[in-house]
Amino acid sequence: MRKNAMKKILTAVVVFTAMASMAFAQNAVTFKVNMGKQVSLGNFDPNADSLYVRGSFNGWSTDNPIPKPAGNDSIWVVTVPNVGASGTSFEYKFMFKDASAGSDVWESVANRTATIDGNPTVLDVVYFDNNGYQASVTIPFIFSVDMELERLSGRFSPANDTLSVNGSFNGWTSLQDIMTPSANPDVYEITINRETFVGEEVQYKYWYTPNVWESRSNRVINVSQDDINTGFVLQEGSFNDGNLSNVINQACTIKFTVNTTNAAGPLGPFSSVDNAIICGSSSPLGWPGGGWPTSDSAVVIRLFDDGTHGDLVAGDKIFSKDIQFPAYTALNTEYKYGINFGLDNNQGSNDNEAGVGSNHMLDWHINYVSATAVDTFGVITVSNLINVVTDVREIDNTVPSTFSMSQNYPNPFNPSTSIRFSIPESGNVRLVVYNAVGQEVAVLVDAQKSAGSYEVSFDATKLPSGIYLYTIQSGNFTQTRKMMLLK
Repeated sequence: MRKNAMKKILTAVVVFTAMASMAFAQNAVTFKVNMGKQVSLGNFDPNADSLYVRGSFNGWSTDNPIPKPAGNDSIWVVTVPNVGASGTSFEYKFMFKDASAGSDVWESVANRTATIDGNPTVLDVVYFDNNGYQASVTIPFIFSVDMELERLSGRFSPANDTLSVNGSFNGWTSLQDIMTPSANPDVYEITINRETFVGEEVQYKYWYTPNVWESRSNRVINVSQDDINTGFVLQEGSFNDGNLSNVINQACTIKFTVNTTNAAGPLGPFSSVDNAIICGSSSPLGWPGGGWPTSDSAVVIRLFDDGTHGDLVAGDKIFSKDIQFPAYTALNTEYKYGINFGLDNNQGSNDNEAGVGSNHMLDWHINYVSATAVDTFGVITVSNLINVVTDVREIDNTVPSTFSMSQNYPNPFNPSTSIRFSIPESGNVRLVVYNAVGQEVAVLVDAQKSAGSYEVSFDATKLPSGIYLYTIQSGNFTQTRKMMLLK
């Protein structure tokens, strides 16, 4: 009886081990893509360009080249080993390196998905970019974008900057399809004659020098039969979809802070944090070129951990800087941090906080005057904004004869209070709140103001109880007062 029982146990172990081995075996996948239409359009040169399949199974790396098929066959095939276990789902796309342009050309469609169900798993043939042999026609694509708010903000200079439309139709190449002013000098236009077909998806964004992209998601055109019948495709809008309801209505100072304690990059924890920088989609933030080359150091903004430039505590591994955005900046501003920019210990890339396209989002509103963004390196979230100031308003039309700043009211307060100040002449006004040990905790005003009397509201919801100081500077005038937060 004992022998039989032991035999059954051993048999069960063997069966379980075999099943586990099968469940976790890494299966191969065969990918197939038809490049015939791309060849006929002149987009792909089978004799010079290199075709790849990339996906979540290989970290979207440059592995897995697809060999050129024999003869004039349009279907390119590759079997990739060790993609994943049975039942595993993954995402992928095809892309090729355009030898003539020296650029990477990705499919503009959404990531393709597949599930492994055998070894190998053989996927159906797809057309690159889902562009097959549908009936096609050449029609004009008319792009028109209003740049008024970008000009008013001071970010876009018609005299010095160049605007282009970049998209899946031109390999997302900047300065290829350059737009010029129309009869309305704020509205820029371009007409591009191109071959299209019903159901084609075209993605694009507007861009201007030196490297300012729209911070919104890709714009999408789905070509319809009506477009074909009409004989043209018309795309009208404003840069970043900007209007007075989705841009800040006055200058706003954001204190960006990023905690780098135990910060990790793509290869694990950093051996040391020697610098920290910030990039983003709205000036004065900007995006470096692809891969964030060190040569674009002038585009990034350095943060500080030495108690200067708005940093609160020197050496606490929280890097900070006060950055002022001009009026009419889009609310959907994206940003991202980097560590050890340009140094050997950057883990092989200056873009090392998160994956490409994974960015923080600034959660501000049209009436914000200042706030502090509290971030942790590598934790990609909508910004946690504290010390928000939402209102600086002129309280009468008279011009005061002297500089002054009143005691806040109410005082003590919880959680909000108001401060009034007067300036007899136009100039820059800076009104800052400090804690009892002299650390800057909020910038209430940092902007040019006309002569007059003003009131600013301060919300200290996320500050602890205690004594705070607030100081105003305008020209040669400086004044400091105390206030008490009681919770």
